Amino acid sequence: GYIAGTIIKPKLGLRPEPFAEAAYQFWLGGDFIKNDEPQGNQVFAPLKKVMPLVADAMKRAQDETGQAKLFSANITADDHFEMCARADFILETFGKDADHVAFLVDGFVGGPGMVTTARRQYPNQYLHYHRAGHGMVTSPSSKRGYTAFVLAKMSRLQGASGIHVGTMGYGKMEGEADDRIIAYMIERDSVEGPVYHQEWYGMKPTTPIISGGMNALRLPGFFENLGHGNVINTAGGGSYGHIDSPAAGAISLRQAYECWKAGADPIEFAKEHKEFARAFESFPHDADMLYPGWREKLGVHK
Repeated sequence: GYIAGTIIKPKLGLRPEPFAEAAYQFWLGGDFIKNDEPQGNQVFAPLKKVMPLVADAMKRAQDETGQAKLFSANITADDHFEMCARADFILETFGKDADHVAFLVDGFVGGPGMVTTARRQYPNQYLHYHRAGHGMVTSPSSKRGYTAFVLAKMSRLQGASGIHVGTMGYGKMEGEADDRIIAYMIERDSVEGPVYHQEWYGMKPTTPIISGGMNALRLPGFFENLGHGNVINTAGGGSYGHIDSPAAGAISLRQAYECWKAGADPIEFAKEHKEFARAFESFPHDADMLYPGWREKLGVHK
């Protein structure tokens, strides 16, 4: 099913206390939060100070909402021993909520060995493959390398539970609608690729993770192109940029999924769903582009 998530910004400079508070505010309406790829163990935000605060924020949000919350913690480090030490500390810190924690590894920067080490050392933990830096070889403007499609296949072979697959032309990242084949290839056991048919013979699937300029207004079209909603959607600005609150932003994302699932007209759906309606006011440039005349139809005059 659909998982509404976010990325906490800024990538660099955010102190432990506001980071944890930002997590709590989102979790009041959403499901999944990830560290951004450079967030790890900086002088201004040491891991040993950040993680206890995030664990406490998770517990409070779960107690208040009665729902399980998820956190993807960046364990990427400059060597495998340090990576595992960070992972062990995180599991110990979250305690009984340790199974609500994923491990984020910068798989392209750290290399396949870092991904496979994390998988073998923590076989039951959700392994979140972040592909930061991949554009140097996968971009169409690159003179040599391989495609994002190949990178995603390799991530599944290495044991990744989820990998970012772009936004297929519906967000801010470089991509096309046909990139949906990347999602199909890593989530299915038998799939027709662009060149040949791929059988995975029961190998565990990898979840498509959608991020990069997404918000509630862009999601219905995205899902229509993909054909399903079995993704983790991490929307940073799409959540924290919501006019009411991060929790409202998270709720608007889920309502956008429900709108698509119901086959409803987004404007009509917005009339009955406040958070989704307020997303139009939160992201007016996208609203103007995707839903011309929305102000008159929703009674927004400004």
